[in-house]
Amino acid sequence: MAILSWGSLHRLLFIGLLVSAPSLAADSVKIFVAKKIITMEAERDLATAVAVAKGRVIAIGDADELRKKLQKSLAEPVQIDRTFEHKILMPGLIDNHLHPAMAALLLPMEFITPFDWRFPDRDVAAVQGQENYRDRLIERIALSDRKSWFITWGYHHYFHGEMSRAYLDSISDSQPLVVWHRSFHELIANTAAIKAMGIKAEDVQGHPHVKLAEGHFFETGLSVAMAKMSSVLLSEERFRRGLQLTKKIVHAGGITTIADMSAGGFDFDRSWPLVAEVFGDAPFRTLMVANGSAFGTPAGGAKSLARLQELQQLKAGNISWVKQVKLFADGAFYSQLMQMNPPGYLDGHKGEWLMDPKVLMTVARRYWKAGYQIHVHTNGDRGVDVVLDVLAVLLSEMPRQDHRFTLHHVGYTTIEQAKRMGELGAFVSAQPYYLYTLGEKYSEIGLGAERAEKIFLGQEFIKAGVPLSLHSDFTMAPAEPLKLAWVAANRLTASGSVLAPELRLSRDQALRAVTIEAARAIQMEQEIGSIKIGKQADFTVLDEDPYHVPIEKLHQVPVFATVLAGEIFLIEN
Repeated sequence: MAILSWGSLHRLLFIGLLVSAPSLAADSVKIFVAKKIITMEAERDLATAVAVAKGRVIAIGDADELRKKLQKSLAEPVQIDRTFEHKILMPGLIDNHLHPAMAALLLPMEFITPFDWRFPDRDVAAVQGQENYRDRLIERIALSDRKSWFITWGYHHYFHGEMSRAYLDSISDSQPLVVWHRSFHELIANTAAIKAMGIKAEDVQGHPHVKLAEGHFFETGLSVAMAKMSSVLLSEERFRRGLQLTKKIVHAGGITTIADMSAGGFDFDRSWPLVAEVFGDAPFRTLMVANGSAFGTPAGGAKSLARLQELQQLKAGNISWVKQVKLFADGAFYSQLMQMNPPGYLDGHKGEWLMDPKVLMTVARRYWKAGYQIHVHTNGDRGVDVVLDVLAVLLSEMPRQDHRFTLHHVGYTTIEQAKRMGELGAFVSAQPYYLYTLGEKYSEIGLGAERAEKIFLGQEFIKAGVPLSLHSDFTMAPAEPLKLAWVAANRLTASGSVLAPELRLSRDQALRAVTIEAARAIQMEQEIGSIKIGKQADFTVLDEDPYHVPIEKLHQVPVFATVLAGEIFLIEN
């Protein structure tokens, strides 16, 4: 007589309780059969069938075994779904830091970027060099409606040379022209655009992040320009089209859960209804993590907290708001405006603060006391020091055992800081694509080779016991978790060079960083991130086994479909 293991007994008990419920119809139980199922659970890391009822996993194992066990409790046959019989099932991929509204603003723009992009509606070929960039810019402006705004995204000063208001004026003194930086954190506008925005010199006099003579709005100055452009950027037709394209891109990446990290940060009243409309029926879940400075003054004060509590009651289909907030420390990594410790930048320029360290401490304290999980955007090692100092103070004032205080992006940091993160119980949601796009360029400019090759500290976070996940920050990187895992496991640059191979993640670490570890960073590991009895039946379906393909080809594994709460969504080609 075979003796059931505790895992098997637990599975049978769960099935028994579920199928005995009077409201459960026989045809609501489905067994998905696959060539292989990767569970990300140690107790049963591989299987070939998973049973689903009411959107949740009720059993895992062999198809015949599960069918026999289930049919003992059901009057009618269990449905066997062989759609994925020759495919690989793994837990639904997760991107825990993505900006749907930001992506929807950018995607309708003309993309002129240093590296290739592939989208459902177009392919974008890379452009590098000042002359090539300017030629492409002039070409695309000439093809535009000369009576309408022309806005392009993807410009980067280190790849494309200098850009200014004067140069854009030389192209047109009547058509509003805006060149939006690859970082998203800055733009350059011509005189016609500044006039159309209605911005006068006295309006921005003394603003630390606006250089009006150069048409340059950056970091906190970006919000000045965006507010004046909201009628253009958020026109209903344009914004809806951007959201619909974002939805397709996220799904094509095999993603079943995203976190909108900094939700409501731009014209919430106008953008939210369209986000709810388009993403409410998306084939993925969206968790809204509020921008901690966007809902009432002072940030984290009584008015702000009351508004956020109201939002947490909102649910629009697959969208839900959570008790988490996003704050900001230092500037953008793509703009090389992150705050760096000595020796600083080799060319002598300075980084910027998005929130003054004292303000960050004050605001973080308010949210901490109110019981919020705190996420903080930080990029340079000086910024990381400030953020960790904030966490240390919060823990000393009001200790919390499972705070999951998470540092996001963390472009450049040190081994000593990684160890301190581990000691403080901090999490990291990292952006590994910085290494791929910027590692070599920052070796030449700003950071130097010794620091640039350590962009994304990778394996050192693991050694320090820091829970590590990966994110795209789309459009800062493609919304393709397997590509992020590929960068982390190979440490390849765009030219094919390998930087600091000792910092590579193992294949398993990289894949966990876009599944179960990504779920942990947003407090969702009890619901998603692995295939386990009781969890949501969220799967990503692949044509090839990500554990068996050559590691240098991990990003090329085709995504066939996703499954959300038991419902199949095939990828559109």
